[in-house]
Amino acid sequence: MDKYWKTSQKSIIAYAHLFGLAIIAFSVLLFLNFYALFRSSRSNLIDSQQNDVEQSAIKTTSIIEDSVNAIELTTYVLDKMMVDGFTEEQITAYLTEQTEVYTNAVGMDFTGIYGYINGEYLDGSGWVPDDDYVPETRDWYKAAIESDGDIAFVSPYLDMQTGSMVMSVSKMLNDGKSVVSVDVVLDDIQKITKDRVPKGEGNYALVLSGDGTVVAHSAQSKVGQSYLNGTGTLGNIVAKKLFETKDKNFVAQYNGVRYMVFSAPIGDDWYALTVMNENSLYGPLRGLYFIFFIVLIFFVGVISAIFIKLTQKRTEAESLNVQLRSISAIYRTVHMIDLNADTFKEITSTPEISTMLLNGSEHAGDTLKLVMDMKTAEISKKSLEPFLDLSTLDERLKSTGTVTQEFLNDNNMWFRARFVSVDNNDDGTLHRVLYMVEAIDEEKRQRDNLQYLSETDRMTGILNRGGGETKIREMIENGRGGMFCLLDADKFKSINDNYGHGAGDKVLIEIANCLKRSFRGNDVVLRLGGDEFAAYAPTVMNEKMGKPIIDRFFDNINQIEIEELKGRKICVSMGVAFYQTGDTYSFDELYKRADQGTYISKKHEGNYVTFEGKE
Repeated sequence: MDKYWKTSQKSIIAYAHLFGLAIIAFSVLLFLNFYALFRSSRSNLIDSQQNDVEQSAIKTTSIIEDSVNAIELTTYVLDKMMVDGFTEEQITAYLTEQTEVYTNAVGMDFTGIYGYINGEYLDGSGWVPDDDYVPETRDWYKAAIESDGDIAFVSPYLDMQTGSMVMSVSKMLNDGKSVVSVDVVLDDIQKITKDRVPKGEGNYALVLSGDGTVVAHSAQSKVGQSYLNGTGTLGNIVAKKLFETKDKNFVAQYNGVRYMVFSAPIGDDWYALTVMNENSLYGPLRGLYFIFFIVLIFFVGVISAIFIKLTQKRTEAESLNVQLRSISAIYRTVHMIDLNADTFKEITSTPEISTMLLNGSEHAGDTLKLVMDMKTAEISKKSLEPFLDLSTLDERLKSTGTVTQEFLNDNNMWFRARFVSVDNNDDGTLHRVLYMVEAIDEEKRQRDNLQYLSETDRMTGILNRGGGETKIREMIENGRGGMFCLLDADKFKSINDNYGHGAGDKVLIEIANCLKRSFRGNDVVLRLGGDEFAAYAPTVMNEKMGKPIIDRFFDNINQIEIEELKGRKICVSMGVAFYQTGDTYSFDELYKRADQGTYISKKHEGNYVTFEGKE
């Protein structure tokens, strides 16, 4: 009996030891699993903060690129003007025109385009310097000369009157002596920086220039300070370590506190930074996982099940982390749509969309319609609704595997929606697709601005030949009949010969202005080249309808007074042809008919129009 008991006791002890060892081994495995999940979540937090600072750097770079584009275009044109012998007045007029273009079309916040050209200071904003103002001694001039034809960024400075940071961007012209420059106000960079500061005590965001000057700071009182000068401050520690290591993220210690620093380059030597107290970044995550781990250990009876579950969760978390890292820099929201089960599963999304979908439909098609109704501008709903129709998606994705649609959201910001095929059923029909939305507002508006500039005649401000003819051809191809007018200035060569090209340019500008005032807002007016202009008025189908418009135009022409012409009146010859609804001939034929009328009108003195080639 004693022998049996001793044997049984040994077995119990052995089993207890085995169980204890199993518990210890399982606890170790559970701890390692939790630690891996913690590291994965921490990595995701770091990636999220790094993504935020990189997005801020991209937006800041875009702001700076607007000024670079302005300087590049302006220097290109000025070099040609100088070679062609344009006068100081003409160059000043061009600087004034470009200042207005970039203020209105691009929306730059700057004081105007100015420069030291052919030995004279010229300013597109109309500012006249004091007599003791010497451009060659100014930083914007010296920096451009030293850059030898490259774009020069002058160190930002704090404007004491406005409290805003200002940066000069300049470039030397081909003559090696002339320089053109703009002063860019950096308030938009300050707003971008302030908007991205993370919550938590001791956290802040900033932008540093290459010499350590604070260009923007979530605490605006810090703007203008130099973080490389002096010692003993957190800003000084961060700046020195950044410029020494150029690391994307690193740790800085100050007064016994550890700070995580995230950085992203802006151009060649600027940086966007986020500085976060490590307790603010990791504290809630550490506390949450510690409590969760203790609770799981307490319920040791279900360790095995929890272990398996956590292993699955870890795999999902790692997989999701990989997905988020690859797409978070581009897409605001990503959802997986299962067309068989009619489900709509979030992969990543904005808090606003996530909250909205909690109360939305469980069906994928209804969910998409709910988001469209609440977050899309009315003007875009008509084009977006058929794009979101899941019943036609299989056919649309067969050839390309992806389809896109641009739209305006409820805040009038441009976005691009995209469907991407993931996998198919056995019969080849779609099984799952990704639905992704990315913000393209800056890309879209820059594209539209470039299109506007490419279609506009620089001298007169109306459409150029390429832009105008394209619009007219589209109207004709769509069956929109109307009145086509072709005109040119009488004896224009004699104006250039007798009064100079400057006076000739003013004549062209005034004719363009008369066209804009005389024709309707939806009519197309354009300069074909030289002194030749054209206009197309849709829905104006006969001479009776068109004559009041032509009379109004001639009245406006008669009122032109140009000082250099010394009382000489401007006259134009015009030919008109009508494109009727149902006509099938080309724009070239329409042009030819109007040109015949212009030829006839040239035989008459004064303003004269010939309809359909008949006197």
